[in-house]
Amino acid sequence: MVVNGKKSHTGLIISNYDSDDINPLLPLLSEEFPDWSIDKIKGYIGLVIKNKRDVAGILVAKNEAYYNVGLLIYTIQQVQTKTNKETENKSLENCVVIENLVASSPILQKQVFLLMVEEVFKIAKNSSCKFIELPRLDNGYMLVKDKYKTKIQNVNGFRTFLKVSDVLSV
Repeated sequence: MVVNGKKSHTGLIISNYDSDDINPLLPLLSEEFPDWSIDKIKGYIGLVIKNKRDVAGILVAKNEAYYNVGLLIYTIQQVQTKTNKETENKSLENCVVIENLVASSPILQKQVFLLMVEEVFKIAKNSSCKFIELPRLDNGYMLVKDKYKTKIQNVNGFRTFLKVSDVLSV
């Protein structure tokens, strides 16, 4: 779709995960879901993989040795157009929702998160999505917060959005 596995300036390669074999992802998935059994993890990822990329997908960050150092799971959903206010207008817009994002190392976490979020912008643009919903912005998202601080729309401290047109103009 969008991500073609080009090496970033950091040496990391971000690409779509297209394989049905999730075994290479299990170390990262086990870190993201520590209380889940392997069967439950496989079931969840099986649902994501079986969907077409226009509904859900997985991005993987690899280092130069092709070791998986990051994983992002996304879905495409519809949200109300006024993400930061209650409104009578109930129209819906397409939104890429980052469901899960994990890095293999605390040292790489901030870089991996920023690069993968930036790839989601491309997916959003190509999927005609107007918004990206980010997970809760904790310390791992420091580079994301710093780069897009004036563009982030926080709704009640729970949902955080970036408007794609605002981000692509940065």
